[in-house]
Amino acid sequence: MKNKMTKKYAIAALTLALGLSAAAVAQPLLRDAPGPPAFEFSLFGGFGLSRIKGTTSYQDQWSYDLLRSVAEKTDIATNAKTGFAGGGSLAYFFSPNFGLQASFSHMKADLPNTAVCNFNWTWTDDTAFSKTATWPGTGSFSSLPFSLDLVARFGFRSFEALLSAGATMFVNMFEQNSFFGYGITTIWPNPDATFTQYVDALKVGLEIPRGTLKRTAFGANFGAGFTIRVSGLVGLRAEARWFLCPEQTLSWNFLPGNYDGAFSADIENEPFSAADVQMLRDSGQKFPMTVNPSFLQIGLGLVFRFGDLR
Repeated sequence: MKNKMTKKYAIAALTLALGLSAAAVAQPLLRDAPGPPAFEFSLFGGFGLSRIKGTTSYQDQWSYDLLRSVAEKTDIATNAKTGFAGGGSLAYFFSPNFGLQASFSHMKADLPNTAVCNFNWTWTDDTAFSKTATWPGTGSFSSLPFSLDLVARFGFRSFEALLSAGATMFVNMFEQNSFFGYGITTIWPNPDATFTQYVDALKVGLEIPRGTLKRTAFGANFGAGFTIRVSGLVGLRAEARWFLCPEQTLSWNFLPGNYDGAFSADIENEPFSAADVQMLRDSGQKFPMTVNPSFLQIGLGLVFRFGDLR
């Protein structure tokens, strides 16, 4: 009986020993099997679509001496061009699907504008005239957003989808240069003791200088994209991201100086002075322009994956 019990314990001990040996052999294999990467570093380039567009309008109506009425109006239309965008990000995943991502971008776009001046006047003898002039203007916009996002990744085999959203600090730069038509009239004596009255619109400069737009602003962003894994460490990534920045209302600055008439050679080197600027401001002519620094960024780049998430 005793021998049977001893034999039974010996068989049990041998079985346990073989099991532990198998576990010891298998454990290094499990430890070496790659898990999801804990870190992802990406660099990208692409283009940005700015939300900056709109029209600033100026109009006035007046009369003087032989001029029964003068109606002047200038519309300045701004429309952003497609810009260049680039940047990078670093993400840490605290689980296979969720993590935190810090990123930066830089977007720069041209902001051309077109000023259309309509100038109409009627003399006391009912003679009426109408003139139109179109003047191109220049401008630019750039934004440097820094973001901290919650990011989620979901994938299978070599394809992985990404969603992210979070808070953004923007460092923006904006400037515009254009013109408007400012109506004037002058009266000159003739040799026969009569007088001739002239009327025209001066092509007066306008600007919104750098630094007028609030340089630092806070907003949000959200993005979606996908990664195609080329290897265990490298992938190709495409992503679209909306950057949402608060609007600001700015005012054009008048540029005093001497200007020629836009429609006639009879008026040259006429002054547009600080007194004229003050008169426009006193009459409520502030030339407001609403600027929306938000933009859509679309990029393509590389992602480098490292670390082992266990």
